[in-house]
Amino acid sequence: MNYSKTLAWDAKYDVIVIGFGGAGATAARYAAKQDNRVLLIDAAPEGSEGGNTRFAAGAFATAVDFDKAKDYYLQSFAPFDHDEDTLNSFIHEIMQLTHYAETDFGLQAHPSGMHKRSEYYEFNNADGMLHQSMTTLYDGSFWKLLRQGVYDQLDKIDVWYDSPAQHLIQDPVTNTILGVQIEHKGQLRNIAAKNGVVMSSGGYENNPEMVQTYLGRGALAPIGTLYNQGKGIDLAVEAGARLWHMSNFDSHAFSLNEGQAHEQFAYMIQWKSLFTGSVFIAGDDGTRYLNEQCEDRHGYQYNHGDYVMLPNQNHPHIVMDQAEYDQLQRDTSPKADQIKQVITHAVQAPTLTALAEKIQAPRLTQAVADFNFFVTQGRDYVADRPVETMRQFSDGPYYAIPIRHNILHTHGGARRNGQCEVLDLQGHVIPHLYEAGELGDPFATKYIGGSSVADLLVSGRLAGLNAAKPKDAAIALDAITSPSRTGADLHSDATKATPTFETAANQYVGIANQGMGDLPIAVRVTVDDQHITDIETLQAAETPSIGGQAIPQLRQAMLRANSYDVDVISGASATSKGYRNAVKNALAQVKS
Repeated sequence: MNYSKTLAWDAKYDVIVIGFGGAGATAARYAAKQDNRVLLIDAAPEGSEGGNTRFAAGAFATAVDFDKAKDYYLQSFAPFDHDEDTLNSFIHEIMQLTHYAETDFGLQAHPSGMHKRSEYYEFNNADGMLHQSMTTLYDGSFWKLLRQGVYDQLDKIDVWYDSPAQHLIQDPVTNTILGVQIEHKGQLRNIAAKNGVVMSSGGYENNPEMVQTYLGRGALAPIGTLYNQGKGIDLAVEAGARLWHMSNFDSHAFSLNEGQAHEQFAYMIQWKSLFTGSVFIAGDDGTRYLNEQCEDRHGYQYNHGDYVMLPNQNHPHIVMDQAEYDQLQRDTSPKADQIKQVITHAVQAPTLTALAEKIQAPRLTQAVADFNFFVTQGRDYVADRPVETMRQFSDGPYYAIPIRHNILHTHGGARRNGQCEVLDLQGHVIPHLYEAGELGDPFATKYIGGSSVADLLVSGRLAGLNAAKPKDAAIALDAITSPSRTGADLHSDATKATPTFETAANQYVGIANQGMGDLPIAVRVTVDDQHITDIETLQAAETPSIGGQAIPQLRQAMLRANSYDVDVISGASATSKGYRNAVKNALAQVKS
């Protein structure tokens, strides 16, 4: 929206950051370190902020040789063009990430253990890429590290939850971004930004209209945050920005076809034991369209010399016979528990013809006949799946499990330069407007594992630092400064409250800053003569239907075993790790 002299400002900050995910938290943190007053807003309610970073493992890409890393990324961009400035800046910055980990976070970066080799290990100079981490993986600790960076500076950062940005406020003559119109507590508030606005509101994977418009796909299951709905795209267009990378996204191939995907189903295509035997994936008409044993590279699969995103099917199914069903029931692979949960969703029919009718796949019978023929020939002529992983279909009944192609996150947004400034249609900088994270990241096509986490650290840092640089005021911003200090109704939603917990004899409190909830997991453990007699959960904010159900199971298992070292609960690994470490930390205080 255009600024006019009749517009009334409700408050003024030095920097406004739109989106409290990993990139937004990083931008706010660095802007505050420049002694700027920062307003950090998020459309999600408290406890649901964090964007996709809340679900991220936390491993980030690094490199030690600029030329090798650049060559590797250029191969991943092909055949698309790249922007020299943004790519050079990104590679320079990721080479410094291990240094930033130590100087800015006080942590020693270490090999993540997540990637034993580069995702596209066939590329030249793939050996020049590394994967590091500052935290343990898949337990929520990476998000909590970034979130804590904000909470450590609440004297300079105000946080508004459940407060979506509605419009950027822009000078109609100079195009300078002057502030943001925000819907806060049911009212529209015009908040001025003296030095800059950072857009870090994530992608559009939960906006079906944008998915259809920009990706040309109609049935993708999001597996990240529910709040990435493409508002940053609307804001960028409104401000006159050039968009880029709008057709680019990544995934983990398939999820169960039951709406929002669950953690345990996110990597289905990588469960090779699921696809060994008389089983394959059938497309909409029942025919096969991929190598079920192929490496999943964030949704990209080998195709005639290149890696491309899987072709979209609207209602694919995993199809198997009785022998396969029985085999999976006996499975003992590392993913056995998840696989057994998946096959409970199978529909059954006595014949292939009946199954084809039930799942509306008219060519299924022919696909099974072809599959059996390939086994006899010793070659899969459709998808080149290793024939040793294939077994002919035999007697029924037959089973089909409905699945969906999923989407992890998109990459499109406003075009940015190497300093994370947003560019207009002519390639000129839109003054005072910056961008960070998933929204408009620099990746042109194939996604490389660890790169988005690296980018949120890189772009968040650059956007925060540059937005915080003092600017000449384009107009007089006569507004309240820092409502948290004035006592106005626009105070911060975030506080630094630190709970205390009482203990009696033989009781010990353990706390772990892990799990999917925003609060650390806190427990009180009672020990009598080296035996755990009770475990009380004092504090946790885990998802009730997942982590909330796992905690009582973990408690009972620990009491039976007299140890914190019990198996994680399938589908609630982050909560399990956090709860185990909280109990472990409590037991570490017991005198032997």
